[in-house]
Amino acid sequence: MLKSKYVLFVPTILIILILLSPPLLGQKRPYGYKPDELVCKMEPGFSIEIINAEYGTQTKSHQPQLNCYLLLITEGHDAESLAAVIDARPEVVYCCPNYILSAPEPFQRSEPFLDVQYVGSLELQAAATSLDLNAVHAISEGDDIGIAVIDCGANFLHPLFTSMPGTIISRWDYIDNDSVAFDEPGGSASGHGTFVAGIINLVAPASDLYIYRVLDTAGLGDGYNIAAAVLQAVSDSCRVINLSLGMIGIHDDLDDAIRYARDNNVIVMAAAGNDSTDSNLIFPFPASREYCLAVAAVDSVNLKADFSNYGDKVDICAPGTKIYAPYLDSSYAWWDGTSFSTAFVSGMAGLLYAVKPTLTWGGIDSLILYSADNIDSLNPEYAGLLGFGTINIMRALTTIAPPFIRGDINADSTINILDVTYLIEFIYRGGPEPAIFESADVNDSQNLNILDVGYLVNYLYKGGSEPK
Repeated sequence: MLKSKYVLFVPTILIILILLSPPLLGQKRPYGYKPDELVCKMEPGFSIEIINAEYGTQTKSHQPQLNCYLLLITEGHDAESLAAVIDARPEVVYCCPNYILSAPEPFQRSEPFLDVQYVGSLELQAAATSLDLNAVHAISEGDDIGIAVIDCGANFLHPLFTSMPGTIISRWDYIDNDSVAFDEPGGSASGHGTFVAGIINLVAPASDLYIYRVLDTAGLGDGYNIAAAVLQAVSDSCRVINLSLGMIGIHDDLDDAIRYARDNNVIVMAAAGNDSTDSNLIFPFPASREYCLAVAAVDSVNLKADFSNYGDKVDICAPGTKIYAPYLDSSYAWWDGTSFSTAFVSGMAGLLYAVKPTLTWGGIDSLILYSADNIDSLNPEYAGLLGFGTINIMRALTTIAPPFIRGDINADSTINILDVTYLIEFIYRGGPEPAIFESADVNDSQNLNILDVGYLVNYLYKGGSEPK
């Protein structure tokens, strides 16, 4: 499902109305930016020293994959005003303040409830049983797939992680600038990264979790560091990136980094947010972008969670209420939020890649979306606003686990006119990529083209040969 480009600037009167609206005061506006930093990307062939010499800025860091720079500005300059001036220069691709992103739950009244008596159950909680994880794990546990958790860090000493089949790997702490990405106690977002990692492990227990700490104990972190973590996750050969965080507007560098991940066949899952709105004005970035899967939350019977965002930017839904997962120390907790729905989809992607490592970005995207259960009839008030519905992990796995049905291009277990339409949309109109190349290659020519369409039409309506 394509999402249109999110527009940061809106008419002045609309901005005034948003700022004065009581529900938004103090909780839904951006969390600002680092006052002494700019993010700047130059056009090919131009040096950042042009900018430094003209405006007195200094280079603090450089991301060579994107040719993006983090600049320090001199005291007395306003970051937004200076960014606007530099951004207008023809040698500059973009320049913006280093905006702050946040984990949604601490700022949208979602709090963890500590399970001090360990009365909950990871495997028997409603989310796990509704996804039929026991049966799913008979097919795949996500072996040898790297999943990046870019969040508040993780509690590596939690008993769940010390006994997991896969490994949990500390890659970098971008807050403290060291190699131990530990989920530190003492803040409103403490435990958030551990909780997210625990859900991914619940779904894909044999996948390897790569931990990058980019949010502090209050759940805040700057976009340049988050982009750096995305780039590092790609370099670390992760196949999946979990971003349970967001902001209003666009951070250009992080936007670039997520496109870079897509171009390197790494899929990014992003939380749709907990504002209970379909307003595109406050739908969070990066979930607003078409090269992420935007994940909304449902409860255990597939009703939209009362807090979850919805609308035409949502791609998919997953459980997000009364989720039970590891927390600080050796404890467990219950928590609600789209951050945790996102983690379920990241784990699902790990399971799918383990069964079919050759899946492309487009293939995994199509597989997750087109295997989903449509839930419009259960949510008539939100019909058409919950993406493709709720994830169905078992359906997706059985679609790619041998034997596949050649000609069943949309993976609904039958061959009909819908498969013809799907193939035409992909070849000629930029439609979704078939999840399984072999299913779409009906004439077994190792190419997808008009000959496959003709072969399928001939088989369905003219008594031609069955797909090979």
